[in-house]
Amino acid sequence: MTFSARIKEELCSLPIKNAEAALAELCGMVLFANATKSTKIKLTTENKSIAHRASWLLKSLFGFDFDKKIVPVGSIRKFSLIIENADKLHEIFDAFGTDPKISIRLNAAIAETDEARAAFCRGAFLTGGSVTDPETGYHLELVTSHNNLSREVISLLFELELPAKLAARKSNNIIYLKESGHIEDFLTRIGAPLSALDLMQTKLLKDVRNKINRKVNCEVANMTKTADAAKAQLHAIKIIREHTGLEALTPQLYDAAILRTENPELSLSELVKLSGGKVGRSGLNHRLNKLIAISEDILSRKDAQNK
Repeated sequence: MTFSARIKEELCSLPIKNAEAALAELCGMVLFANATKSTKIKLTTENKSIAHRASWLLKSLFGFDFDKKIVPVGSIRKFSLIIENADKLHEIFDAFGTDPKISIRLNAAIAETDEARAAFCRGAFLTGGSVTDPETGYHLELVTSHNNLSREVISLLFELELPAKLAARKSNNIIYLKESGHIEDFLTRIGAPLSALDLMQTKLLKDVRNKINRKVNCEVANMTKTADAAKAQLHAIKIIREHTGLEALTPQLYDAAILRTENPELSLSELVKLSGGKVGRSGLNHRLNKLIAISEDILSRKDAQNK
């Protein structure tokens, strides 16, 4: 089951407190359904719980059910709930306070209270919403083909302190939230606190994993850098030993060469500690770099002689 499906199951288990909330939720479901126009309401869903909830709300509020109920059979995985009866359509849209012959839009009277606003958003999400799995990202959206409705829902969400944005995708308007905190707030407000908690916990675990990965990557990078530096220093010391001998070095460079040769795996800081404080980190680094410069000079002179 997808994350969106789990959220919708949680929402469908939520009891309806009163007729105002029931009407607001059904309004959200219908306005964000697959096809809502003056001659037809068609609500399509793969979720059996949503289909049952929509039917229950309709019968509770109006005393009648959908004209047709097409249930999944064979390769058809979706429920289709359809109303085409003109009298039923008129009664429903009249209760919603919207005239579909003019425009499908949200009547502010349907969502006057915070509870009604939350119920409307719950209905809209059940039929027109989805959330990305938080393991892969943070994105919640409500999809509608109705321009006026999308702008009015954006305003409603701002009233709920949810700064949603609007985008176009083909012929649809996409109302979306991308901040994990805003998505958590939205889910909590519409009645899915457990799903909001799941999202929060997933985000925390991802943050911890990312911090661990960054730390490990940093440590690996430092180890690689240390190993590469030590390799270059040891190679330089070998060249000096083979061509001039370490005894030709100054006492300070000789000590640095012996310290590195005897401890090829240690970092610069570890070598400083091993020296017993005879030289600081910058001083030792300077001496080891000087050894590399001497070896490069030896090789350069050797190449010149060979030409």
